[in-house]
Amino acid sequence: DAFPDIGSIKHENVAPFVVRTEKRNAINDRGEPLFMPRVTRLIPVEWQDKHVLQKELYEAVTEYVRQGYNQAMRENRQYLGFLMILMQRLVTSSTRAIASALERRQLILQSTTITEDDLNDDDTDIFDSDSQEQMEELLASKIAGLHNEREEVKLLLATAKRCQAQGTDARAEALLDLLYTTQQEENNPELKFLIFTEFVPTQRMLAELLSAHGFTTVCLNGSLDLESRGRVQHEFSKDARILVSTDAGGEGLNLQFAHVVINYDLPWNPMRIEQRIGR
Repeated sequence: DAFPDIGSIKHENVAPFVVRTEKRNAINDRGEPLFMPRVTRLIPVEWQDKHVLQKELYEAVTEYVRQGYNQAMRENRQYLGFLMILMQRLVTSSTRAIASALERRQLILQSTTITEDDLNDDDTDIFDSDSQEQMEELLASKIAGLHNEREEVKLLLATAKRCQAQGTDARAEALLDLLYTTQQEENNPELKFLIFTEFVPTQRMLAELLSAHGFTTVCLNGSLDLESRGRVQHEFSKDARILVSTDAGGEGLNLQFAHVVINYDLPWNPMRIEQRIGR
């Protein structure tokens, strides 16, 4: 009766029938909030003088990505374009992540079985996969290279390895500072942190770094079976102070005994951030 024709479906007519309550406003029958309040902070990471090489690597990879993506679009090569976008995300994640990807890309470029036809219609579901799965598939694919890409990847890989030898990533240093600061602010030396990253190489780097600084750390990623995931969840609920997880690793687990969630990598899909916080 309220909508007799298409023209009657307007915002003001629909509004009385649609109730949308944000989580922050949801209450129970006693008027108490249903959800814990969410306090979010964006932590800026600035290049310092000691990070000159890291900045150089970032800018060099960005230029490689820009040229590669533009060429891929001109030639209608979707997989190559998607690979370039992935490389940009990897270099913003960690030096180890981009170095690992460049090594694998170099091996493909040296292969003699590369094909120009790099897009298979049956594989288009890769666009809906999480970042780690995308990385595994794209870097395993024998995607034909760009003009002079073999030489460019060689130079980028050399720079990445020099960065790794030089020391800790700027973002990882900022993470350590954040952990110590938050501990002091909360006045709780047993505070539990849930850290999300998109890529397994970054996860491994963080686990090594945090363990070296005295934090009891466990890891979750999509390669673990159900029993292993349950064991990691149990360790985190008991003695481990930090859990470093990929998006796939945290799926289906209740991690609500953690106090602080840190999005070390920000996924491009904002719903993934909501899913992380929900866990």
